[in-house]
Amino acid sequence: MQDIIEKAKKTHILSKNEIVKLLKNNSDDLFNAADEVRKNFVGDGIHLRALIEFSNICKNNCHYCGLRAENTNVERYVLSKDEIIKLAKNAVDMGFRTIVMQSGESKVFSADTLADILLEIKKLNPTPAITLSIGELTTEEYKILKKAGADRFLLRIETTDKELYKKYHPNMDFENRARCLKDLKELDYEVGTGCLVGLPEQTLESLADDILFFKEINADMIGIGPFIPHKDTPLKDAKGGSFELALKVMAITRLLLPNINIPATTAMEALKENGRIIALQSGANVVMPNITLDNVRKKYEIYPGKTSVTYDNLENKLQQIGRIISKDCGFRGDSPLTLNPSPLGRGKHPRKIKQARYLRKNMTPQERKLWNTIKNNQINNLKFKRQHPIGEYIVDFICIEKRLILEIDGGQHNYKKNIRYDNERTKYLNSRGFQVLRFWNNDIDNNLEGIIEKILSV
Repeated sequence: MQDIIEKAKKTHILSKNEIVKLLKNNSDDLFNAADEVRKNFVGDGIHLRALIEFSNICKNNCHYCGLRAENTNVERYVLSKDEIIKLAKNAVDMGFRTIVMQSGESKVFSADTLADILLEIKKLNPTPAITLSIGELTTEEYKILKKAGADRFLLRIETTDKELYKKYHPNMDFENRARCLKDLKELDYEVGTGCLVGLPEQTLESLADDILFFKEINADMIGIGPFIPHKDTPLKDAKGGSFELALKVMAITRLLLPNINIPATTAMEALKENGRIIALQSGANVVMPNITLDNVRKKYEIYPGKTSVTYDNLENKLQQIGRIISKDCGFRGDSPLTLNPSPLGRGKHPRKIKQARYLRKNMTPQERKLWNTIKNNQINNLKFKRQHPIGEYIVDFICIEKRLILEIDGGQHNYKKNIRYDNERTKYLNSRGFQVLRFWNNDIDNNLEGIIEKILSV
């Protein structure tokens, strides 16, 4: 197994068969490797997300979920606009930098009404990042919410096995859910998804497909949770998932997507004492404390045995394992080991962001020629960004997942002063864990094919 683990650590690529082998293996080497990759790529900071469960009304009838529409034992509720904003303000005052707004998959608020709530939350100081977890919407509704300030969207796929998906999600469409994830990516949300581990009839091969799906769509956040039967669902008598298998799926996900955000889910803690801490030592770097009012929190019971944690209690536990609470919004790549400021500049260094936007609109002919070749994941499904701020610099092109930067130089870079500046710039970027490839303008004009080959070889 060690050779597979070493391959994953170095290349972040595994075949389906290799993933299955790791899922069958019971060595702690997998968890140690995931923790090492976590430390190297995202550091020791734990990002806290303040969870607001603003409604438990759901139109779906997922066979495993306690909020399913046909469960008449649930007392339904919807928090008011003012209640949501007050909870968000309290969270920001407590030190949280991200607000997660979650509900059952029903449009209890229109997109326009929800947009008004987001606009109010974005007025808080310091401005928090906002994650939405509200289910499948139209492309236009996603656009409205993005424009109002939504930064991230969590839409769990639960299983990529289409037969299992159809069986446990009556009247739902796998292809539409996949369409939603694609739309969210194209609208520049940070996209989260995830799966349930231990569903009846689920195989290790199916779980391997789930992990490869996360890799294929280049998800920014992945939530892994064991299946826990709920007494008011069709799967009430089914055998639940195991903590250990869920931990393996999470660890492998970290190895294949090294710089994403992975929460230590409450379901982990529900199955095993200190499960959240164990997850944080096996690849996870996010915790989502629930700040919903006590009188409604118990009504949001997706599965039984949900646990909560206070800020102070969590901080004490984290200190015991050498981890700290991060003070930033925790966007993908925000770690001081990788990008600083945020790769999209959310809430930081507005001058640099304005400059980057100007450069995107005024690319040189050679920059535009290369961009037209590498944009939209055209080259080996690599996602490049252009004119991207990193610290005090703006790089021409960057593939964050592969930690690769492309710089296009004109003749002025031959001057002694500029050579010294470029060397200092490259040294800084290398210190952040990036490899820098530099090409001359005439390389772009005369040997674009050779440049693409060089990029792929690296």
